[in-house]
Amino acid sequence: MNLSTDNITAVILAGGRSLRMHGSNKGLVILAGQPMIQHVLQRLQPQIQNIVISANDELDQYAQFNCPIIADEIPGFAGPLAGIYSVMSRMATDWLLTVPCDTPNIPADYVARMQRAGYENHLCVAHDGIRQQSGFCLIHKSLLTELQAAIRNKQLAVHRFLAAHAVTEVDFSDASEYFVNINTLEQLEQYENAHDIKQ
Repeated sequence: MNLSTDNITAVILAGGRSLRMHGSNKGLVILAGQPMIQHVLQRLQPQIQNIVISANDELDQYAQFNCPIIADEIPGFAGPLAGIYSVMSRMATDWLLTVPCDTPNIPADYVARMQRAGYENHLCVAHDGIRQQSGFCLIHKSLLTELQAAIRNKQLAVHRFLAAHAVTEVDFSDASEYFVNINTLEQLEQYENAHDIKQ
């Protein structure tokens, strides 16, 4: 059985400072001729309809992608957990699915695998066979209060939130290469030169 995608909001997390990108907004840097977030959307849109973008600057640029944009309720670029909380507090669905903006080649069945796992637990995370991919989570809105408490206590790292809760690890060990993320301009160049964007 699967959760209905109608009851899931997917958020592309693009609200960070992008410090290692030398001032460039990570989701908007150009990869293979188009903004990196466009690659994410092209992989995600065939899988789910309800998509929003978590962003805190360059909002006019993000508006071109025709998705609702939700800025953090907590000022100061508090990190992806703050973005998750801000979207969850405003979404109409029961479930939130997270996707980082710097992973341009997400699995084509990412949503389907996470949907199946949602029946087991209110908090699921992708596992690539070596480690949890903490940016790829399915979270039930019943955890909103606990997210708020973690942020209030300055526990802002997603991996620490996961460690403090019972989670279902969703097996992506056969698709680990799809979780390669790009944090620096050097990695961007290497990724593009390797032609590692799967169709």
